[in-house]
Amino acid sequence: MQNRHFFRNRRASDGGQAAIAVGLAMSLSFTLALGQPGPPARPNAGQACHAVSRQACEVAHALGRGVNLGNALDAPREGDWGLRLEPALLDRATRHFQTVRLPVRWSNHASPDAQARLDETFARRVDAVIDRLLAGGGFVILDMHHYKQLTGGPRHPNEFAVDPAVVEARLVNLWRQIAARYRDRSPRLLFELLNEPQGEAGGAGGSALGGARWNRLAARALAAVRETNPERVVLIGPDDWNHPRGLTRLRLPSDRHLIVAIHSYDPFDFTHQGVPWRQPVLPLGRPCCDAAQRQTLREALDTATAWSRTAGVPLHLGEFGAYREAPMESRAAYARMVREEAEARGIGWAWWEFASDFSPVWDAGKGGWVEPIRRALGVETPR
Repeated sequence: MQNRHFFRNRRASDGGQAAIAVGLAMSLSFTLALGQPGPPARPNAGQACHAVSRQACEVAHALGRGVNLGNALDAPREGDWGLRLEPALLDRATRHFQTVRLPVRWSNHASPDAQARLDETFARRVDAVIDRLLAGGGFVILDMHHYKQLTGGPRHPNEFAVDPAVVEARLVNLWRQIAARYRDRSPRLLFELLNEPQGEAGGAGGSALGGARWNRLAARALAAVRETNPERVVLIGPDDWNHPRGLTRLRLPSDRHLIVAIHSYDPFDFTHQGVPWRQPVLPLGRPCCDAAQRQTLREALDTATAWSRTAGVPLHLGEFGAYREAPMESRAAYARMVREEAEARGIGWAWWEFASDFSPVWDAGKGGWVEPIRRALGVETPR
């Protein structure tokens, strides 16, 4: 690994309190060591790290405030969902956020057989995006997104079918190729094995992905990564759409370079009101955020932090957001609430998303910030 500025990670008999004590200083030191532009928000608490390496602990505390570049490379084809990752857009994201999460639909750009041979033209496109993001000096989370043939559910338009018998082997072989491809990239490039595994193990047609099945598959995919990247930090999330309630079923592989990815769209009846692809469509006009709604979010994050203290593995909140049809004032209140609750627990986060149509913080069409969301997320725009 290129960085040598790692703190000593001390094992704590009380479930990681010593690691928590040193965590407060980690974010800024790692940021400066890697040349990241501007310090991240200083957390009010550290995370438990007694089961992971110093590197993984320090990275978790350095991820800070982040954003997703969603609905671009994770569309069946870039541009299908109205967004292309132009250089100016990438530069703006890295200029204002410590971490960029990059969702990529690798599965639709590889052969449909078990070998899942990558389409070189698409892979080079991803190369260019990753290198541009890394040049900005922050962290990049490369996420395996929308592998619908594996996770189940209707395929998106322009997404091809895959024999269910090879979907797991494809995931493993995709990661074997991706990991080898990026083995020499900066340690600021992190891998996330799969976005939002979901469903009960052994579901209809074998398509559902949860519980023991996901645990086994995550271990296989991680082993493929470790063939060429023995120390790169990897994110693994629980089933049930990465929600903290799935943590009770998560069994991590034996590995000291891990961070656990969680997602929260709590309260769901607020964040997903009016979403057309969910049936029945949730009614519009629901505000946020009263005491009961805040408590719903707190319970989800408290579940995650309690699990983390026991497991000794730090967390990253990889997605939260509120659909654009919700009232703007409430959307901003929601963004501020989740940011504050995550940062109070020392958890880095990534807003969904930067410039697409779910809940953008940057209006690509107008070329300007969605100001209420920008302010709520604490994004600074230096003159």
